[in-house]
Amino acid sequence: MSTSTIDEKLPVPRGTTRIARKVWREVSRPFRPRPQRLAAPPEETLLPTEPATEPAQPYLTGSGVGVAGFHPQQATVEAEGIPFIQGLVRESRKYSGPIVEVGTLLGITTTNIALAKAADQKIITVDLYCWNPWGFTPEVHEALAAQMLHYLVESGQVERVKMDKNEFFASYQGAAPAMVFLDAVHDYEETMKDIQWARSAGTHIIAGHDYCDEFPGVKQAVDESGGPRELAGTVWVL
Repeated sequence: MSTSTIDEKLPVPRGTTRIARKVWREVSRPFRPRPQRLAAPPEETLLPTEPATEPAQPYLTGSGVGVAGFHPQQATVEAEGIPFIQGLVRESRKYSGPIVEVGTLLGITTTNIALAKAADQKIITVDLYCWNPWGFTPEVHEALAAQMLHYLVESGQVERVKMDKNEFFASYQGAAPAMVFLDAVHDYEETMKDIQWARSAGTHIIAGHDYCDEFPGVKQAVDESGGPRELAGTVWVL
């Protein structure tokens, strides 16, 4: 039996030469690189921008300059003075006659007085609304006070009088006040007028605000009227 050697030529199938030539022709051509599409640059990520804002302005500073300078504490007496006033109001219950407040401002002290008065006591609060520490116009000033006191006025507990205090003193014909609280003009002459009127009207309890070095006229008038029998903060009573 004969065997084939590795050198023995094998028969080539028909058609193989033609296919080999085509393959050779294709692979022998110069390499033509396929153009590549350049990748699009990544889109720039835009961070959200905040609208330009002005620096925050201080408020409730208590400086008294415009609305930003408003602080509720400026609209009434200091914290330790409120219970002191209310104690005087409770003391005044045993007397007939109204409680007269000279200097309404916004009506916050008025409201604190109302919380301690007898049910049948009336409060008369007097202000011309010609001054406030925040620069409000008289119209705005009065509107704020009217809003603050709306319930007390509508329920008959408070009478809000828009009038110069000296005109009020001259025109007052009511009963001797159970109590007068003075917190209007803070110079010597006007404070002395206030005290003298209260005494002439037969007032049982005369008290007021701002007995301190900042208002030497108030201190002088109170001292010349016998001096404070008691103090709480800058609230005084003769």
